[in-house]
Amino acid sequence: MFKVKNTDHGIEAFLGGFKAEEIHAKVQACQEGQCSCACDPEMMQKIEKIEVTAEENGATVTITGDVHAEELEPMMKECLL
Repeated sequence: MFKVKNTDHGIEAFLGGFKAEEIHAKVQACQEGQCSCACDPEMMQKIEKIEVTAEENGATVTITGDVHAEELEPMMKECLL
């Protein structure tokens, strides 16, 4: 399961069936420019903060910044799933 929604300060995404540690490692690789997916450097500059939280059935990724679900959802699907 993968759900992305806009929030007042960015987006929130729930990734069902994933461990927070796995997602955190992938997010960190993208932030450092070490990922193998198509992370957009311009998009990464719009992001102020990324938090990964463990949930009972997966992980939640909260992204703070000038970003919208419609823009990030395709990139997140490619990079995180």
